[in-house]
Amino acid sequence: MKILYIHQHFQKEKGATRSYEFSKYFLKQGHNVTLITGTGMSETTAEGLDVISTETKYNQKMSKWRRIQAFVQFMTGSFRLGLKQKSVDVIYATSTPLTVGLVGLALSKVKRIPFVFEVRDVWPDVPVKLGYLKNRYLIGMLSYLEKQLYKHATQVVVLSPAMKENIVAKGVMSEKVHVVENLANNEAMKRVIAKIPASLAIRSWMQDRFVVVHPGTMGEVNGLQHLVNIAREMKDKSHIGFVLIGEGSEKEKLKRQVVEYDLKNVLILDEMPKKEVQSFLKCCDLGAMTVKDARILWDNSANKFFDFLAAGLPVILNYQGWQHDVLVKSGAGAGFLYNDQTGYCRFIEELAQDKARYHRAQCASKQLSEDYDSERLASRVHDILVKGVGGHEALR
Repeated sequence: MKILYIHQHFQKEKGATRSYEFSKYFLKQGHNVTLITGTGMSETTAEGLDVISTETKYNQKMSKWRRIQAFVQFMTGSFRLGLKQKSVDVIYATSTPLTVGLVGLALSKVKRIPFVFEVRDVWPDVPVKLGYLKNRYLIGMLSYLEKQLYKHATQVVVLSPAMKENIVAKGVMSEKVHVVENLANNEAMKRVIAKIPASLAIRSWMQDRFVVVHPGTMGEVNGLQHLVNIAREMKDKSHIGFVLIGEGSEKEKLKRQVVEYDLKNVLILDEMPKKEVQSFLKCCDLGAMTVKDARILWDNSANKFFDFLAAGLPVILNYQGWQHDVLVKSGAGAGFLYNDQTGYCRFIEELAQDKARYHRAQCASKQLSEDYDSERLASRVHDILVKGVGGHEALR
């Protein structure tokens, strides 16, 4: 089977490597995989994955209109590249943005082959609920596009149970929507050696501290202002520290606040390759998942959550929802409402002081990671693609 994979923000080394892990699994099953992306340069990886790039410039610091322009550029460029691919059996398009799904749909119609749509964020719901999208005509157009993508995709993959509920509520058959959460790459994490970046200042800062870590994008949606607020509340707890790793539009503001409030308990580091982040996680004590105070964001399935589990880190959330439920049920962590800073601080301090309780949470986290093991979930997506091809053949 030849799979045409479309992912605008494909990564091998940083951030979300889901598509790379899936592609490697498909290749091991004997399939051919060509992936069209907007990032990096075109290449053939060591595993045999053919990556074709439109080399579309994009980053979170761009203006809204510049990002829209990048989406359109990738949409037209990836469509042209997709047309050149021969003997394709199935198209697997992963959002965001929603326009990637449009490319998958258009190519499936032209080539008369099945199209499987992966939804990483439910659009336009997320930008509408966050107040970023207010034009009712544009909202109507995007909502129509969303429904057409669900209608014409042979199968739909979503990253959380809450996302499935959202889509099914819009009239999509439940049997067509499959939950495949993000990945805990347990095998890769086993090979990672705990290592703090080669800096005496960082090593000295971390020594004898219970370290709460947040790796990833520092944008407005990511809600890292919450961690700075928590650090201010716990300023007198010198044995507890907070590390933020990454880049984003809010980073400079956060750094200014650390200086302004004289937060000796906060360390902000630059973005690192995925392997270095994994090594660093093993030197920390608690993984923090934060989002802006908005109900729609509770449905997320961010990579860092599963990286924490693979590293055996207990997890703390500043929101509720499905991740909160699995953490509480397993004993691997806890979630608090955004404004419950008292409960949030108390939980951190209790874990830092009670070694037996902390060890139980560690073990529960590692055990929970098996439910989201990368090989297991890649196998499920493989079966969905096969099902998508079979369903399409039955309709012909």
